[in-house]
Amino acid sequence: MSATFPEVATEDFVRTAFERCPTGLIVVDESGKIAVLNREVERQFGYARDELLGQPVEVLVPENLAAGHAKLRAQYATIPTSRRMGAGRELLGRHKDGRQIPVEIGLSSFSTQEGAFVLATIVDVRERRHRENRLNRPHKLEALGSLAGGIAHDFNNILLGIVGYTELARTTVSDTPSAVADLDLVLDTARRGRDLVNRILLFTRTTDPVRVRTDFALSVREAVQLLRASFPSNIEIRESYDPSSPHVMGDGSELYQIAMNLATNAAHAMQSRGGVLEIRLEPVWVDRLFIADHPGMREGLHVHLSVSDTGVGIHPDAIGHIYEPFFTTKPGGEGTGLGLAVVDRIVQSLRGTIEVRSRVDKGTRFDVYLPSVSVDASQAQDERGSHFARGNILLVDDEGSLARLGQRLLESSGFEVTAHTSSLHALESFRMNPQHFDLLITDNTMPHMTGLELVEQILAIRPSTPVLMVSGVGETMPIEALKMRGVTRLLAKPYESEELEAAVKEILGISS
Repeated sequence: MSATFPEVATEDFVRTAFERCPTGLIVVDESGKIAVLNREVERQFGYARDELLGQPVEVLVPENLAAGHAKLRAQYATIPTSRRMGAGRELLGRHKDGRQIPVEIGLSSFSTQEGAFVLATIVDVRERRHRENRLNRPHKLEALGSLAGGIAHDFNNILLGIVGYTELARTTVSDTPSAVADLDLVLDTARRGRDLVNRILLFTRTTDPVRVRTDFALSVREAVQLLRASFPSNIEIRESYDPSSPHVMGDGSELYQIAMNLATNAAHAMQSRGGVLEIRLEPVWVDRLFIADHPGMREGLHVHLSVSDTGVGIHPDAIGHIYEPFFTTKPGGEGTGLGLAVVDRIVQSLRGTIEVRSRVDKGTRFDVYLPSVSVDASQAQDERGSHFARGNILLVDDEGSLARLGQRLLESSGFEVTAHTSSLHALESFRMNPQHFDLLITDNTMPHMTGLELVEQILAIRPSTPVLMVSGVGETMPIEALKMRGVTRLLAKPYESEELEAAVKEILGISS
């Protein structure tokens, strides 16, 4: 028969159980000083036991909350009860290094011959909150993605109008350099707006892009080459690319975004005092030991991108938030907080992983690991449709100003354009003379009949008709799915006149 509790509850037994309890335990005397604590409290708050014994319990409370805590403790002493604190709301403790840590606290009072005491149980909830945030993150991104997709179409239409009509105005004042310079600033501002919308859509994308066998090194070199001219002279760039680095299955623009954002952040961390930006690309074999710390990865050959700087570093309190959308440590107006969110989203979708190591005033290093693809992997190829000698275009956009803009831009390049603001009217125009039109250019989001529905009707009449779809939310649409429905090419709004002309000429087989 097993021993009863009184038989085993010796002083040594109770002391051992108290010490090895996985929950932090603190006993506070009537004056509010720490009388007893266990080793879990040492682990939670970073203090040695001797540093806490005899100290006011407020040493474990953030400085801005310490005075209020002392008042609450005094009130509790007048009417002591057993209660749990922290459930459903956040309580904060203070680590020895000054960091604030979320905790849940339970209180229970008792009296002995030595006096009245309060036993506090302390649970560090950092890891639990981290897991909850990871679980909630996909839902937050999905909701944000729906919001972003909803506004992107209208916002890109506005930007398209600004870009297009500014380009037209620029040609009319070409003999006035000051006016041209002012209009160029308008174009630059509109382009930044376009890039911001595209970055939002990129990390909120819920569909997989089309990915082919790609040399990651080309995307990294391109990003560094573009950024080099904008970096201050006090930043030294060191590059190392191992020629044996494997290719990856990815989209070139996504891989470019990874390198661009990491390098930009590194340069920003060194802008005040300069330093060294080091970029390395090399092959690495991911083994089972590595996978144990990075669930979801597969054993095998990977490409490893390392981007390190000697800048200001990232504070430990911020490390856990750097991949959150719109979180930024940069001063107001200097960052959107989307760069690392974009990188994290892309890396995860490519079945890779990203790590960060940083020390304040010492620098930061990001390591990206992406799985390789064999050399003989199949590579998707775009197929061109029939070439056309003429250039009669049917253009459809439900916004009149954009329909007129597209017509003017294309007519200035020598094309004949029939523009409609109604997809139903455009269909009727095509039905009356289907052989007249060499190309259909259509928006997708339109009332009564969407662009894809119009494409379906047009191709039912003449299956060989090439289609250029322009869309403010094009980045969230899988191109292969569009091609299966007859779309030859996708052009995202807001485009510039040269982009539109180049796309049309490519589809029609017209050499520049």
